[in-house]
Amino acid sequence: MRTQNGLTRKQAQVISELEKLARRAGLRVSAGKLVFAGLRLKQGGCLLRREPWLVLDRLQPFEEQLDVLRRALDGAALAPGVLEGLSDEARAVLAGSG
Repeated sequence: MRTQNGLTRKQAQVISELEKLARRAGLRVSAGKLVFAGLRLKQGGCLLRREPWLVLDRLQPFEEQLDVLRRALDGAALAPGVLEGLSDEARAVLAGSG
């Protein structure tokens, strides 16, 4: 069964876990449909008022959302133990094998 965004429940769960991990790593995360005034905005990382943000486009396929999350988390300083509590699926995705 697929969610409203076309993802399976397992895919949506992995995205949600990685978003939480990004928040724990100090990123502000915003996700939604990136269409404004008829323009399609681009997802990715940015600085806004000196704060690191990660903007995800819910209309993009699972693999593209994962790529954005992986790149953001690669550049983030993850404190020891921050990966605890992640599902095996989310760990595999971060390791590049999921």
